[in-house]
Amino acid sequence: MSNDQNSKEKEIQNQDKHFAIDQVDPEIIRKWTQEQLENREKLKLYDTEPWQINRQVFDDLNEYPNYQNEKLRYVAGLDISFVKDEDTACSGLFVFDLKDNFKCVYKDLELIKMDQPYVPGFLAYREAPFLLKKLEKLKINKLNYYPHCIFIDGNGLLHGNKFGMACHIGYHSDTPTIGVTGDCFELRSRLEGDNSLLGYCYRSTDQSSNPVYVSIGNKISWSTCLWILKLVVKKYRIPEPIRQADLLTRDFLKNL
Repeated sequence: MSNDQNSKEKEIQNQDKHFAIDQVDPEIIRKWTQEQLENREKLKLYDTEPWQINRQVFDDLNEYPNYQNEKLRYVAGLDISFVKDEDTACSGLFVFDLKDNFKCVYKDLELIKMDQPYVPGFLAYREAPFLLKKLEKLKINKLNYYPHCIFIDGNGLLHGNKFGMACHIGYHSDTPTIGVTGDCFELRSRLEGDNSLLGYCYRSTDQSSNPVYVSIGNKISWSTCLWILKLVVKKYRIPEPIRQADLLTRDFLKNL
């Protein structure tokens, strides 16, 4: 997600105009909708991991933020960048070490070809299979670098069916996930009247006039989400795992 861009979905809309939504079988849309509605009931919207519980204990002792969470080390960024006006893209998974000055300890870049059209609200069915494949590959080849938390350029609960990209990847990978986007304009009318907490408008500093929208995906609480966000937002408004993933996938395409 670049500073000069809007949301991931707007970018794809601009690049994917040759795909017409009415070309998608309505039965497929109904199937995807049903899957989202069913799977959102299975999400774990609370802390489940040792590093999260450890954080809660120190919070209760009023020792935050003056401690090092020994059980939290690796965070990942997932992103897909597109070749302009094509359905060719670069998918990337990057793992960063919080205990080594945010060093990138694992990366997996791949040139891919989209085999599904872009349909608003169903971005995960277009992109997530490529990203989930990378997480499975990481488990097999470098399990010791498997991330404790994944940051995704996309929505989590902040989604028309409360099951965005971060929920989809978190659910299918059984990993804590957080979604971050540049705006949520398309969701306002669809979520009108919903009083549940779906996301936060997050500004990295009090002076920042350009916020991001953050929502949990799976296996993480809101309080832990905001806590870890402070660890990975540096001098830019975009969390570093996503910012770096975006830059590195774009560099890959430029060097083809």
